[in-house]
Amino acid sequence: MQNPHNFFNSIIDPARYKNIDDLTLIFGDRVSRIMESDNPYQRSNMLGHITASGLVINNGKVLLIWHPHIRCWLQPGGHIDEGESPVHAAIREVYEETGLVCTLDSTNLDPIDIDIHEIRENPKKHEGAHLHIDLLYQLNVVEIEKSSEDILCNWFAFEEVSCARILRALSKLHFTA
Repeated sequence: MQNPHNFFNSIIDPARYKNIDDLTLIFGDRVSRIMESDNPYQRSNMLGHITASGLVINNGKVLLIWHPHIRCWLQPGGHIDEGESPVHAAIREVYEETGLVCTLDSTNLDPIDIDIHEIRENPKKHEGAHLHIDLLYQLNVVEIEKSSEDILCNWFAFEEVSCARILRALSKLHFTA
């Protein structure tokens, strides 16, 4: 698997950050320390970790889930399992949360967006506050099955999307609201 630090610098959004070092202004040295750790994908990394999510677009609409903890409409996604690649984690998370079997869009093999955000402390899970460095992949629907999770999901017309990150990704893909 590619070195995450080099990979991150190669696809980072120059409109938001010039390079990983610019993130120090916002997040201190936590991003660099996560990226340089032995396994930046491990959930056990208490500073934070890389996560993966999927942007599923079909017939001029985007699939979003109602996130039960954050309480807003977001793209499906989550943690990367041991030995799993980020893209496979995105595909698995979309399937688990929505029942949609997806594949990576062949025109966008790399993430279409990277978002870094703070996750608040969760005493129920015995987790302190930490960062998520989320890689967003464009996915295509292959088949529809029943979801194993009870998460509300819905298709939204582009102009109905209010999440800044989804709007940013749609703009990069030349979809307009």
